[in-house]
Amino acid sequence: MTRRNLIVLLMCSVSYPAIAQQAVMLDEITVTAQKRPEQATDVPISIDVWSGQRLEESRTLRRDQALSATPNAQMGTVSGSLYTNFTAIRGVGSALIDTDPAVGLYVDGVAAGASQTYGGNLLDVDRVEILRGPQGTLYGRNNLAGSVNVISNLPDPSRTYGEFGVDYGRFNTARSFGFFNTPIGNSGWAVRGALSGSRNDGYTPDDATGGKVNSLQDISGRFSVMGPVSDTVDFLGSVEHERQRTVDGAFMSEADFQAGRRSVDIVNPFNGTLSTTTARAQFTARLDSGDRLVSLTGFRTNETDFKGNSFPQGYFAATNAFFRSAGVAGFQYRADNPFNGSYDQISQEFRYESDHNERFKWVGGLYAERSHGSRQYGLTNSFDSGGFLSGSGVTLQSKGVTDTTALAAFADGTFALTERWKIFGGARLGYDHKEFSYDFRSDNASFNTIFAPVVAGFAPAYLASLSAPYVTPRFGTQFEVSDKLNVYASISRGYKSGGFNAGFVARGDEKAFDAETLWSYEAGWKGRFLADRLLLNGSVFFMDWRNQQVQTFNVATQSTPIQNAPTSRSYGAELEARLKIDDHWSVRAGLGYVDATYVDFKNALATGASTTIDVGGNQQQYVSKFSGTVGIGYAWNVGYDDLQGSAEVAYQFRSGFYFDVANTLRQPAYGLLNARIGVENERYAAHLWGLNLADQRYRVSATDFGLGSLVAVGTPLTVGATFKIKFSQQNDAHAIVK
Repeated sequence: MTRRNLIVLLMCSVSYPAIAQQAVMLDEITVTAQKRPEQATDVPISIDVWSGQRLEESRTLRRDQALSATPNAQMGTVSGSLYTNFTAIRGVGSALIDTDPAVGLYVDGVAAGASQTYGGNLLDVDRVEILRGPQGTLYGRNNLAGSVNVISNLPDPSRTYGEFGVDYGRFNTARSFGFFNTPIGNSGWAVRGALSGSRNDGYTPDDATGGKVNSLQDISGRFSVMGPVSDTVDFLGSVEHERQRTVDGAFMSEADFQAGRRSVDIVNPFNGTLSTTTARAQFTARLDSGDRLVSLTGFRTNETDFKGNSFPQGYFAATNAFFRSAGVAGFQYRADNPFNGSYDQISQEFRYESDHNERFKWVGGLYAERSHGSRQYGLTNSFDSGGFLSGSGVTLQSKGVTDTTALAAFADGTFALTERWKIFGGARLGYDHKEFSYDFRSDNASFNTIFAPVVAGFAPAYLASLSAPYVTPRFGTQFEVSDKLNVYASISRGYKSGGFNAGFVARGDEKAFDAETLWSYEAGWKGRFLADRLLLNGSVFFMDWRNQQVQTFNVATQSTPIQNAPTSRSYGAELEARLKIDDHWSVRAGLGYVDATYVDFKNALATGASTTIDVGGNQQQYVSKFSGTVGIGYAWNVGYDDLQGSAEVAYQFRSGFYFDVANTLRQPAYGLLNARIGVENERYAAHLWGLNLADQRYRVSATDFGLGSLVAVGTPLTVGATFKIKFSQQNDAHAIVK
């Protein structure tokens, strides 16, 4: 589908309601984007909200799927592997796998400080809130581009209920899932448990092994408990664990991709596990004034362990030939590329929230966080034993350890000047301190001696630290044109911490990279029209971005320096429409435009080389100028066993983008067509679904190690079926409103 056709379809979608006559309305959506419950249409922030129902109807099972289907947002991988995450909103993101994120992710209020843990399952989720633009005032540092809030379903003390389901699809994709909720007597307490397990065989054949790559096994579970500690104090606690095992990061040459090849040729495919545990304890005290005191303690830990390689046979033929000509028989460059990482974080937030019904609504608080992150990269070259080098291989290894202490105080509020005119604003004052240790070693003494220039090119062990205060204010105004339409304008500042490179550091590149900052200017509107059958939201923005942190690859030194681009910028717009035509038909559409470029970056490393180039005016990597989605749904009464039928067809589009700073590795525009149809009642449900129905072939990542472009391929057409059973038993206990 061309860009013009997509725009026409979106326009038709929002104009069609003129023919509808029935009195039906869209549901109101409540969010906590400003850390207080509000209608999404009242919040002066560009937000895309994925309700639990929307996630299920679109078969959006993972966080990256929700972000990638949101206009002006992306989530993918830098190297085609699960742990090398890239996330961006409005063109502002981070292709860094060693540093703090540019987009904040929060799981039930607890920050996911390491971006390597961003990929994951959406298990028993109430909603996902995607907030565009800097959110530094309420959420703090590393929310430069926006924030993603994943909010799980709460325990319900009013009844015992649950569901269990299974599905099966192409590539031997199998999943079982379910949850169970029950009150604890009539005390007002309740517990909720959810569990999911999934697997697939992988969608890419590997000619070298006879097996398949791009497989994923995932098991995740959560246990939650909620109830009153006293007449005025409530408790909410949860523990969540997820373990993902994958064989991924598989590359083929650009030439093979262009020729339509469906398989790779990798002897030792990259594989590993990523395990994440999140726990929280929240106490909420309700005061006589209607105000609330909230204490949220969070803990998050992550372990990452990968090994193998992603490169097709023959890619490093020239490098192997060089060492073999020097007398190292059977030399194989990058035969193994192990990575081991760990991240532990504990946080504490205290908030005071005013009564939500007051003319002046505000929230203020204190935040403290302590984290310990360790990343260990390896590069193993193998060779035949018995030559002038001892052993049968050499591993070059770098290890970076960062201990971070973060403190902040914040306040944010909204004051109603009149019944229609409001002003809002606030500020956060924060302080970061980082202690860093770096170590590089090679485990083969004979290799170190004979090829001393290679080893000597890497930085030796060193210690470093940095400390920095920051301020992230925001202020703006909102005007209610009518009961159904409001407009707003705001200015906000974002901040992303500076730090240190934990990858392979070349001698001379040991210094810290600077913090990123940006100022964002936004204006927008939110409205409900046609007797609440049409929701139409829009926004425009401009972001002035300084000292962008950019990770590159130096072919000559085999290092991964992190550079600061002095000036970048991003501007664009979003348009969202939801339409309830009648009791049967509904339409959802969204369109985003972003022009995100480097303005001043004269010494960027060229792709596949060690020279520097001026990339001023180049497009930001991984960012599409146009992105959009449109979905058409139909619901009907089956007329048997109280079954309700539903069907949806959705199309997700993004224009062409680049994978590198130099804008040499490109993915042209493409779109994904998805569909789902099925029936459901209060006891069971059955659905058929299909993803990428047009079997669109596209790149999800690309790189160049100086020997030609390598690409990783996206998931092809997948079809399957889901069946689930549900049960429910009413209880006399009353639900606690949170």
